[in-house]
Amino acid sequence: MAYKSLYRAYRPQTFEDVSGQQAIIKTLRHAIDENKIAHAYLFCGPRGTGKTTVAKLFAKAVNCTGEHKPCGQCANCKAIANGTHQDVIEIDAASNNGVEEVRNLIDKVKYAPIQGKYKVYIIDEVHMMSTGAFNALLKTLEEPPAHVIFILATTEPHKILPTIISRCQRFDFSRLTDEEMIDRMKTVMKEEGKTYEEGALALIAKLANGGMRDALSILEQCLAYNDEHLSEKDVNSIYGIVSLEDKINLIKVILAKDMNIALEIIEKMDQSGIDVKRLTYDLIDILKDVVIYKNTKNLSVLSVLSSSYIDSIVPYITSEDALAFIDILLAATEKFARSVNPGIYFELAILKLCNQDHAGVVTQVEKAPMPKLQPVQDLSQTRPQIAPVQKPKTQPQLQTQPQDENDYRQEDPSINDVPEDDHQPDVQSASEKKPEFHFQQTESVSKATGMIEVDEADILNILVQAKRTILNSCQEKWTVMKRYMANMNTAKAASLLVNGKPVAACPGGMVIAFEYMTDVNAANYYKNYHQIAALIKDVMGEEYKYVAIEQNAWLKLRKKFIVLHKQRKLPKPGPIVLKHIEQVNENHENKADKKLTDAQKMALDMFGPDIVEFSED
Repeated sequence: MAYKSLYRAYRPQTFEDVSGQQAIIKTLRHAIDENKIAHAYLFCGPRGTGKTTVAKLFAKAVNCTGEHKPCGQCANCKAIANGTHQDVIEIDAASNNGVEEVRNLIDKVKYAPIQGKYKVYIIDEVHMMSTGAFNALLKTLEEPPAHVIFILATTEPHKILPTIISRCQRFDFSRLTDEEMIDRMKTVMKEEGKTYEEGALALIAKLANGGMRDALSILEQCLAYNDEHLSEKDVNSIYGIVSLEDKINLIKVILAKDMNIALEIIEKMDQSGIDVKRLTYDLIDILKDVVIYKNTKNLSVLSVLSSSYIDSIVPYITSEDALAFIDILLAATEKFARSVNPGIYFELAILKLCNQDHAGVVTQVEKAPMPKLQPVQDLSQTRPQIAPVQKPKTQPQLQTQPQDENDYRQEDPSINDVPEDDHQPDVQSASEKKPEFHFQQTESVSKATGMIEVDEADILNILVQAKRTILNSCQEKWTVMKRYMANMNTAKAASLLVNGKPVAACPGGMVIAFEYMTDVNAANYYKNYHQIAALIKDVMGEEYKYVAIEQNAWLKLRKKFIVLHKQRKLPKPGPIVLKHIEQVNENHENKADKKLTDAQKMALDMFGPDIVEFSED
């Protein structure tokens, strides 16, 4: 017996076997059951979505002599399935598109059916018919004999004359979902007695792009490559696809701004015959999922990333970076269609993403050392290695461990949940209370900025509103902070925070304790504040105004808080205000009000007020 392709061997023989198109199937079955069969139908939609299959099933159903139509067992059903039924005529309009062919068809329409109840004409790719052929068909299509049904199938309905469309019942077939195609492929694999990996079928479904016929054709080719067991690696090898793990690894290399490794990976891909167009869209899909997950925390709406891959990419990249990457990659895709060698534009896009040569911008804090990535041996082994965070060697190591910052909750568990009626009516508010202590901070680079006071009242205001549940959530999420050091855009802020830990948190406010005063100064420095706050918002999912404090100072302030609480002298809660930051912002606004030269305005526009300082010579 001659071999049949999978898409032919497993063509649905009943309406129940059809994957997708449930609304169309339901409509056609009701029309058959109620004997409200139209004289002409137009099936349009992408290739491989079931147009011809449903047309044959409809021809079976209207001629079926069984109770459940189509039964697949009666003589008419079997003849139509074998292609030998004399009353079901399939016509390829691509090769029979002239006026003469249509006239021959019209001459035969008037004859009664030989075997069945209806004579069914299935005209495939009907948009290929000439204008003269369409005009010749018009009258017959509008008023055919009662025993004739026309089913026109096309992938391009816009090319069909409106006068033809208006004479038909139109059904638009949609692309199948990945789940529908995977379910059908599982049935085929079970019938064939083959083993497979779930990821392999998912990858084939994605390659098929909604076409069931394409999916079965790809499946057949993969089985020819490895008939014993279908693996995801096999599909990647046949179609030149980069695995999801390697694509995530490439994004990490880009985030680390390691151009050497990125270029090596691109060269390996070029030698392997990777389809850069597909790779570019795959990278966009991953980055899109990152943005969606960071904003929704909902795995069910993601199209590419699964739970097993979330932790491997999401903690390393911010939503802003992901959207910026998407813009650059989309700009590259627009040039693919006009280029003989799309790989050039893909390589340029990667170079742009890895570029570190930004002229004139001076950072205010020394860059954290970026992780050294191992040389590429092969594409599957390329992984960026994140170096562990090291304590500064110049800082003294304490001989004893600092007291656990959560001990004060054992002394008085109500500190993080102070009721509003627990305050004395005559006590000053947090904003009015005179600070009883302050600590000073200096710039963490060579240039000093002067003495900046951090108001104790600002910290107490956070403490009186603090909640244990918020603190627990912040501390749990804080563990991924070091992963952001692998991203060049967030490495500086992450390196400043990684040695700290939240010790108190309220809605919109957070206190972070550090062991060394140099870390406190760097975190509280106003030029670092907005970048650090943006990273905290990305990690926590909410915006927090933060204050950094040295560990010993925190222990003293905590004890003082407990005493004030027992004495019922705590300040009333108020809006979260950080005077040491807001005063700087006001100074910048005042500077902006002064008359500036054109050169000074250009410098402010290019680099921002946090970086630019003007001095008079």
